[in-house]
Amino acid sequence: MGDFSVISEVSNAILKTMRDNLCPELVQSPEAIALTVPTDKNADFQLGLYLYDIQEMREYRQTEYVRINHSQRRLPPKPLNLYYALYINAKSQMTVDAENEQRILGRVMQILMDHPILPENITDEDEMGLTITFQTMSFEDKSKLWSVLSTPYQLAVYFSVSPVMLSSRKISSYTRVVDADFGTEQIRGGRG
Repeated sequence: MGDFSVISEVSNAILKTMRDNLCPELVQSPEAIALTVPTDKNADFQLGLYLYDIQEMREYRQTEYVRINHSQRRLPPKPLNLYYALYINAKSQMTVDAENEQRILGRVMQILMDHPILPENITDEDEMGLTITFQTMSFEDKSKLWSVLSTPYQLAVYFSVSPVMLSSRKISSYTRVVDADFGTEQIRGGRG
């Protein structure tokens, strides 16, 4: 489970994986791979990681409180699915021709295939690994995503990471029953 920074930690783990496997072979420097929004006009990066959606995973929803210690508990964590696009920045001053763009995106897909589970040390208590899944999206859905941003369509690799467990900070106290004394008493009634 992770605190509010777990989403950022997952994004940074993806960035690190990309930087470790793309630089310097296809991308010259790690700084050329950035966590960004496609509408950022001032960013000069070659490959962008864009978090475009977050959804609750209802099939993993828990209803029971999580016990912290003998007198405290917290609300159950919220399981999330994070949706990403990895895309070549068309506005970058680091020009990439069509062939190199395809080589980079092909390598990105290969990296995601070779690392289908993110490192376990992203969050403190990952019971399950964080799994990377390629998204099957129609061209129309992809086009809608870019048009909402008022940005021309760009070729990208779409994938999700789940289950990302966002923990609650709401803690409540309770008292456990530790001892019970049940006595029996006979009532004698007299005959009158």
